[in-house]
Amino acid sequence: MHLLKSYPLFPLFILRLFATAQAQQPPSNWPYLDPAVDSVAGISLYRAYELLKGKPSVPVIVGVLDSGVDVDHEDLRDVIWQNPKEIPDNQTDDDKNGYADDVHGWNFMGAKDGTTYEYDQPEITQTYVVLRKKYDQIEPDKVKPADKRQYDTYQRAKKQFLTRYQATQPKRIALSDTIKFWQIASQIEVKLPDTILSQAIIRQVNLGTDSVSRAVQTILADAYFPQYGSFSAYSTLIRRNWTRFQQIMGSEAMIGFNPDYNPRTSVGDDPGNLTERYYGSPRMLIGRSQQLAMHGSHVAGIIGAKRGNNLGIDGVADNVRIMPVSVVPANGDERDKDIANGIRYAVENGAKVINMSFGKRLSPFKEQVDAAIRFAEEHDVLIVHAAGNNGENYDSLPAYPSAKYENGQTAQNVLVVGNSTWRVGKDLPSRSSNYGVQTVDIFAPGTDILSTLPNNQYASFSGTSMSAPMTAGVAALLRSYFPKLTAVQVKNILLKSSYKPDVQVRKPGHSGQQVPFKNLSRSGGLLNAYEAVKILSEPPGGPAGFSGFK
Repeated sequence: MHLLKSYPLFPLFILRLFATAQAQQPPSNWPYLDPAVDSVAGISLYRAYELLKGKPSVPVIVGVLDSGVDVDHEDLRDVIWQNPKEIPDNQTDDDKNGYADDVHGWNFMGAKDGTTYEYDQPEITQTYVVLRKKYDQIEPDKVKPADKRQYDTYQRAKKQFLTRYQATQPKRIALSDTIKFWQIASQIEVKLPDTILSQAIIRQVNLGTDSVSRAVQTILADAYFPQYGSFSAYSTLIRRNWTRFQQIMGSEAMIGFNPDYNPRTSVGDDPGNLTERYYGSPRMLIGRSQQLAMHGSHVAGIIGAKRGNNLGIDGVADNVRIMPVSVVPANGDERDKDIANGIRYAVENGAKVINMSFGKRLSPFKEQVDAAIRFAEEHDVLIVHAAGNNGENYDSLPAYPSAKYENGQTAQNVLVVGNSTWRVGKDLPSRSSNYGVQTVDIFAPGTDILSTLPNNQYASFSGTSMSAPMTAGVAALLRSYFPKLTAVQVKNILLKSSYKPDVQVRKPGHSGQQVPFKNLSRSGGLLNAYEAVKILSEPPGGPAGFSGFK
């Protein structure tokens, strides 16, 4: 799951603080600088290209499993993968791969015309809704051994879901009954002065013990900021933006923990049927949406925005083809079925690197995702996965998709990435990044990363969602200039060549504990493109032991 929302009621003072913070940041190209030469914790990409100057390369397809990509973006359209065997818009599966008109990838969340839902539910709701018919009435001792893990997952999901469902019920009623909502709002208004207020003042209005009235009061208090003026002016603003207000303030009650909400109706598949593969659409209609394809476009730009075209930014890899595979909703959690099918689609259609900047805490159909990751491993495809943004030890988290198969073995083709900042010192790891000496392989720049957004826009985002494509871009670069390398060799080279500063850093999270940076990941280092290329450019028999793959 990723959450990058845009709110029309966003307070102006926060925007001003954001602009001030941006002014204090390093140059926008900081991720490509060199830690030793520039004293900035970048990946030394410029120096890598100096070593590669004059060398031939081959195109490398990178599957971007994400929320979708704006294939018409000025800085992306020249690097978007094109299926050479498919004729556009003829409603025919020309290449017989099961996906008609998949000229630029596939959207597993779209209706046939490309209309795509923006809101899905968290994994606990999805799991409860999809599996309750199978497990709700069954006695524990009747569960088949093969279903035991899934049954346990369902029981955990059910417990969490019912708690949240009951807690959000008053808010669900309040936002569903518009007439009653505004009746209660009017009761609040007559008890307030016609001046600028505060959230606390709104909460102090006595409405008795009615749960729905209290829910309306809480909703209105939570959304209020002094910039909105009096309660009367505030009410007018909400009425003008009611649909959006209802979406934002009621997202948990109306969508997240509402078992009757079903975004897959438009897609037409059965979410519980894991045998379905050929659903969805060859396109995504972005329209005026502020969220569709936003995260995926940002990820795609980091990997391969057209270099040297004097537009926007330069991506990491210079001979890459971005294959959009849409499996992650703009809001809510991705579904195991879509992930598994997305991986298989990317592998079957030629991707050599797959980027997955998403994650969740439950996986009801983990076996299907495991099988897809194993399929990628068998076909020599590297999967780069974001570690997540909880500031926690990834070694002890229930986190999915996982490089660890259900049988206890570990996928050798999965590379997990944490988020680093530009600071070579105690603040090198991002405070929000997950870490883990056993399960996080490497850190890479992921803080204030400028990249592409839909409709020819650009913006800076932060998170391991940005660190993963930075790494996928370097992996694609290596597979482009050294095409005989296997996926596992690329992974090992990236770990071996990482920059390993001998520094004490603030441990991610809120403890404030100081630890050696090398203790936060398997490699103990930062992604470094220059050192990786240098290893591969050494004469046969050199210390890297990768001769013959140049």
